[in-house]
Amino acid sequence: MEPSGRRSWLVELLVCPACALSLREDRSALTCVGGHTYPVVAGIPRFTPPSTYADSFGFEWTSFPQLQLDTNESHESADTFRQKTGLEPDDVAGKVVLDAGCGMGRFTDVVARWGGARIVGADISRAVEAAAQNLAAFPSVGVVQADVRFLPFAPESFDIVFSIGVLHHTPNTFQSLARISRLVKPGGILAIWVYSRRLRRAMFGSEVIRPVTSRMRPEQLLRMVSWVTPRMRGIKRRLPGARPILDFVLPTSNHPNPEWQILDTFDWYSPRYQWKHTYDEIECWFRELGFETVERLEVPVAVRGRRPR
Repeated sequence: MEPSGRRSWLVELLVCPACALSLREDRSALTCVGGHTYPVVAGIPRFTPPSTYADSFGFEWTSFPQLQLDTNESHESADTFRQKTGLEPDDVAGKVVLDAGCGMGRFTDVVARWGGARIVGADISRAVEAAAQNLAAFPSVGVVQADVRFLPFAPESFDIVFSIGVLHHTPNTFQSLARISRLVKPGGILAIWVYSRRLRRAMFGSEVIRPVTSRMRPEQLLRMVSWVTPRMRGIKRRLPGARPILDFVLPTSNHPNPEWQILDTFDWYSPRYQWKHTYDEIECWFRELGFETVERLEVPVAVRGRRPR
């Protein structure tokens, strides 16, 4: 990390995930008075072992490090962020924000571009290396490698916590939600998006295939997806009436960008964990965790709530 630098505020936010004591920077590591030490590699504090259940995401986002970032021509990520969190630039201005499961920084980048907020992107995988490069131009952004279930922050550290497309890929969605919910300040907002249970029926073929693909080496799976996806795209273009059947039997992405199709399809078939949920289930969990003004957003299953003051 930059010595006495622009992200010193990030060190001030961090606590030891093992004992909750404050951390101090010591050369290339962070240490607590309890004796726990965490390396800082390539400027990124690391709180996870080299290999985890989410290694496929590290491979994915270092293979496609910038594909989903917005450009002058496309604002798809900003539009998606609004739909799945209900947040606007005025909501985040002046706030301290956490992106729990940032990947290569797609949605962290959206908030950083809006300006006015300090935002931390946390991810369990080496995707943080892509995120740190993508977000290096923003002094208001910090990146850490950490499991969303064991994040190195004190309770009630953030005004806004969001997690888009992440919690359903952890061993237990509710437990992960409970862990990140503790980090929301009184009066703060928690917003998440997880897979809908309706996908079990709509994309039934993938439920049959995933037990095999999720155990494949990521490199091998990406080669297979890169071969299958464009051929499925060609069949759907020539035979539009076959698309519903193909999406049911062998689902592949229908995104208009061919490279994004490959990314989305790989993202669907590679994770070890992939739970599906309903609005009622997630809303119930929010209330169980003490949140109020719980609301469902337009994209299933996106839910947000506010911690009572």
